[in-house]
Amino acid sequence: MMMKRCSLFGALVAISSPALAGDCAQLAGLKLPHVQITMAREITGGTFNEDTAFGREGRIYKGLPDFCRVRGLASPVAGSEIEFEVWLPRRASWTRRLHMVGNGAYSSNIYYAQMITRLKRGDVAVGTNTGHRGRELTFAIGKPESIVDFAHRAVHESVVSAKAVTKAYYDAPPAYSYFSGCSTGGYQGLSEAQRYPEDFNGIIAGAPGNNRSTLNMAFLWNYKVNHRADGSRILPASKLGMITSAVVQKCDRTDGVADGVIGDVSACKFDPAELQCKAGDEANCLSAEQVEVVRKLYAGPTDVRTGKPLYPGYVFGSEGIAGGEETTHPGWSAYWANNAKPDEPLRLDFFRYWVFNDPNWNWKGFNWGSDIDAVNSRIAATFNATNPDLRRFRANGGKLLMFMGWQDPVGAAAEAINYYNDVEAASKAADRRRDTQDFLRLYMVPGMAHCAGGPGATHFSTATRDSEPPVSDAKHDMAIALEEWVEQGKAPGALVATRFDEPKSKARKIVFQRPLCVYPEVARYKGGPENEASSFACVAPQ
Repeated sequence: MMMKRCSLFGALVAISSPALAGDCAQLAGLKLPHVQITMAREITGGTFNEDTAFGREGRIYKGLPDFCRVRGLASPVAGSEIEFEVWLPRRASWTRRLHMVGNGAYSSNIYYAQMITRLKRGDVAVGTNTGHRGRELTFAIGKPESIVDFAHRAVHESVVSAKAVTKAYYDAPPAYSYFSGCSTGGYQGLSEAQRYPEDFNGIIAGAPGNNRSTLNMAFLWNYKVNHRADGSRILPASKLGMITSAVVQKCDRTDGVADGVIGDVSACKFDPAELQCKAGDEANCLSAEQVEVVRKLYAGPTDVRTGKPLYPGYVFGSEGIAGGEETTHPGWSAYWANNAKPDEPLRLDFFRYWVFNDPNWNWKGFNWGSDIDAVNSRIAATFNATNPDLRRFRANGGKLLMFMGWQDPVGAAAEAINYYNDVEAASKAADRRRDTQDFLRLYMVPGMAHCAGGPGATHFSTATRDSEPPVSDAKHDMAIALEEWVEQGKAPGALVATRFDEPKSKARKIVFQRPLCVYPEVARYKGGPENEASSFACVAPQ
C-alpha cells in the first residue's frame, strides 16, 4: 500500500523541478519552504570520511557505492535549526524505498554506519542532528524550540524535506518510506507514529524509552535509593555481576534449557535476601542495607502521595550485563549516577534547564509528589511519546515493530510492554490482541542489553547497531520482515535470533539460535539440538 502524501510534502513535490533529476550538484539550488540546501556532492571511489560535526570519531568507511550526498537546514519556526542528510544511490540501484535512521541519547550524532547499511541495500538513507549540535542537555538553554525539535519536529521536518529531495533527484517520489532506530531512535519512531502518522509506511522502534520524562525521574530515583544522606554509595558496582549470576542460576531453565540466558523473565522468581550476608558486609554477599536497595531498584519509583508506580523497576537479570560484546551499557552502574560526575544523579540538566529553568536547582529537594506534577505539566506533553491512540497511523496503512531487551539496564524492559498493552487496551475490537497485532507487534529479546549485546541471541536486524544477522531474509532480519509486511502484506511471526562467538569478526561462528517470539509468547524448548531455533516453540508464558 502506498502512503498518502501529507499536504506539506505535496507542496514540496509541486515546486521541485524535473530539470534537477539525476544531477547531484544541481540539488544545491533546490528551493523548498524554510529549507536551505547547504551541500549537494557526489561521493565516489568507495570511501566516506565521517563528518565530525555529526559523527562520533571522524571514522573512515570504505566499500561504499557511489552516491549523491545532500545536506540541508530546516527552520520551520524562529529558533529552530534542524540539520539533515539525504544519501541518494544511483538510479539503477534505487529500491524506490526511503529509510531514515534514528539517533541515540541526546546526541546530535548521525548514525552514518546505519545510513551506509541502507545505502548498500539501495535505499535513500536519511539522518538528522535532531535540531542541535552536541550531546549535553544544555543545548536547550535559551533555545526552547530546540526541545520541540529534539522531541519530535526534527525527524518530521527532515523526512518531509528528504522526500522532496528524492523526488527532485529521481523525478519520482519514494514508493515506501521507513524509519528504524533504537533507544532515542525507538522513541523517535513511536513519536512519529503518534504525531505524524503519514510520514512513514513502516517503523522499527527498539528500546524506545518513550515515557522519557518519567525515565529521567527514574534515574534520579536510582541515585537517591543507592546513596546515604552523606552521599556515600550503598551498593557498589562490583556486586552487580554477583547478583546477575545468582538470578541466572535460579531462572536459567525457564525456557527448558541451561544456556546462561533467562528465556522467560516473567517466570523468574528471585529475592535478593537470598544473597544476604550472615553478618556485616562481604564481597560475595549483600548487607541488609544493600538487599533493601536492590529491592527498591526492582520496584521502581513511586508517587509518595498515592504509592502509585511512577516508572517500572528493573527486571531480574539486568543488574550487571555479562557475556557478548556489550560494554557501553554494562548494567545498573551506568545509570544510577552520572559517571562523569559520580556525586550527582544522571540527567540533572533535564530538570535544571528543561523543566525548572534554574541552573541552581538542587535535586536533593525534589518532592516525589508535587514535583512529579510539575514535570508532567511543564514538559510531558511535548517530550513524551506515550499516546496509545495509533488509529491514524493504522488507517494510513502503517506497520510498527517494537523490540526490547529483557536485560536492558537503561530503560526498564517492562515499559515497552506497558506501552504495547496500552495500545491493545485502546482497541475497540472484540479480540483486542488480534486487532492490535494487525499493525503492531512487539518482540521481547531474552539476554539482550540496551539495543544490542548481552549473553543472548541478539542478532536479528540490519536496522540495529551490532545486530547483523547471518542470513538476509525476512525470517532472520527484522528490517526485511517489516518491508514484506508493508509491501506484500506478510505479517511477521517468530523471527530467528542468533548468537555468535565473535560477532564483529568476519570468521564469526554461530553459537546458538533462538526463536524471537511475538509478545506475549515466549520460546520454550520442545526437544532436539539445543543450539537450533527449530528445537523451540513459541508458547504462552507460564
